[in-house]
Amino acid sequence: MRFAIPITYIAILFIAVTSLKAATPEKKSTDNMITAAVEREFYLEKGVFPENVDVSTNQGIVTLAGNLDNILAKQRAVKIAESVRGVCGVIDMITIIPISRSDEDIRKDILSSLLHDPATEAYQIAVSVKDAIATLTGKVGSHAESQLAGRIAESVKGTKEVRNEVTINYLAHRTDAEIDADVKARLQWDIWINGDFISPSVKNGKVTLAGTVRSAIGKSRAFEDAWVNGVTSVDNKNIKIEPGVGESLRRKLKYAKVSDDDIKQAVIAAIHLDPRISAFNPDVSVEGGVVLLGGSVGNLKAKTSAELDAKNIVGVGRVDNFIKVRPKEQLTDLEMKKQLTEALAWDPLLGPNTIVASVNNRIADLSGTVESNDQKAEAQDVASRTKGVVAVRNHLKLEPEVPIYYYDWPYYSTYDWISPSPHLSDEQIKNNIENGLSLSPYVEKDNITVSVKGGIATLNGIVDTRIGWSEVDKCAYNSGAIEVKNLVKVNDGAWQF
Repeated sequence: MRFAIPITYIAILFIAVTSLKAATPEKKSTDNMITAAVEREFYLEKGVFPENVDVSTNQGIVTLAGNLDNILAKQRAVKIAESVRGVCGVIDMITIIPISRSDEDIRKDILSSLLHDPATEAYQIAVSVKDAIATLTGKVGSHAESQLAGRIAESVKGTKEVRNEVTINYLAHRTDAEIDADVKARLQWDIWINGDFISPSVKNGKVTLAGTVRSAIGKSRAFEDAWVNGVTSVDNKNIKIEPGVGESLRRKLKYAKVSDDDIKQAVIAAIHLDPRISAFNPDVSVEGGVVLLGGSVGNLKAKTSAELDAKNIVGVGRVDNFIKVRPKEQLTDLEMKKQLTEALAWDPLLGPNTIVASVNNRIADLSGTVESNDQKAEAQDVASRTKGVVAVRNHLKLEPEVPIYYYDWPYYSTYDWISPSPHLSDEQIKNNIENGLSLSPYVEKDNITVSVKGGIATLNGIVDTRIGWSEVDKCAYNSGAIEVKNLVKVNDGAWQF
C-alpha cells in the first residue's frame, strides 16, 4: 500500500524543527527535534510504513516500536533513524508479524533462494524453521558470506526472525598486524565514515574500536567495516557519538588529495572482501579519480556490486562499468523466467504488486506496477541476482516517479518530489532547506549557501562525498522548491590519520 505524503504534514514537521532549532542557539538537537526529523524521514524515504512505527527520543536515544510484516522493513527503519543528525543510538522494539506461512514452505523457499543466488549456491548451509524463526547452520569462508546468507534468509516472506549460527572457517591464519592494517584502511576509505576519528586495536583476531563519530550510522558502519578476513569478533561499544562536531573532529586528521593508485588499491581491496564479486577478478584502473571496471564476471549482480564497491571509496568521482557478464549456467530463458518469478514472489519488500517478468535472450524484462520507487529498485535487484540474466530492462510503473540516488541494501535513498504549497514564500523554502541540511550527518550546513528566487533553489558549496551531495539535493526538493540547481561540489580528497 502506497501512502501519499501530505504537504501539510511535512510543513508541520518543518515548523517543529524550525521552532525547536530557534530555541536551541548552541545548535544541539533536542529530543523533540530528533523525533520530528525521524518521523519526517519515514514519510520521505520508502521501505517503511510510517503509520505502523512509533518514534520516541530520550537524551538522543531513539526508540522505535510498533509492528511491521517483514525483517527488511524493520532493518530499514533502524538505518533511517541512525542517519539523522543528533541520534546517539537506536533501540529497536519493532515486532515482526509476518504473513502466515507454514514453516516447511518458509524453509523450502530459503533453501531455494540460497541455491538460486549465484553468490551462495555453493555454500554448505542447513536451514531449519520453527514458528517462522529460521536457523542457519554450516560453515563459510568469511563474515561477509555469513551476513549474505542471513540477508537472503531474511528476504523470504513469512520469516519472523533469522538466527544466523553459521560459523566462519578462514582458510589462512592472519596476524594481528595484518588485520589491523586492513581495518584501518577500510575505515579510512569508506565514504560513509571518512572524517570520523576511529582507532582500532587487534588482539588475537579480536577487534576493538574506539573514538568519535558524527552519527549513529557511522558507528554501525565502522562495526561492519572492521570484519576483514581473520577477524573473530568486533567490539564497538567504545565509539562515542558526538553529533555536529565534524569540523572539530577533523582537526585531529589531515586532508589530502588521494592518488589514482591509492584509489585503485582501495577498490581492489573492497572487491576482494565482497562475496558477490571476490570469486572473479575484474580489471580495475583509475584515471583522474574515474574508476574504469573491465573484464568479465559470471552474473549481473557481481557486475553491479563491483560498481557499488567502487562508488563507496573516498576520492572516486565516477565509475565507468565495462564489465561483461558471462554466465556459466546454461539455463533456458524459460528456466530463468521461472526462477525470477519465484524470487519476486517470496521477496517481502515487494508486497502484493503486479509484476510481470519475462526473459528473452538472457535479458530480463520487468513490467507492471509497484507502490514505491524502492520497490522498483528491489525488483531490479532481484532480477540481477537471477542466474543467467545478463541485463535488466525495468519498465515497472509507479505514480509519481521519484529518483533513486543510491541502492546498496540497507543503504539506499530515494525521494518523492512534493508539490510546493502555494503559501510557501522563497524565504520559507530557504529556511526549510537550511533546517533540513542541519539534520544530515553528511552535510556541514555552514559549507552550503542557499538562495531561492521564484521557488527555484540554487545551492553552492562543498561536501565530502556523493552521499552529502545526494542529501543536499533531496533536502532542497523536499523543502518545497519547484526547481533545484545543485551546484554543490564533492571533495576529491580524503581525511587521513
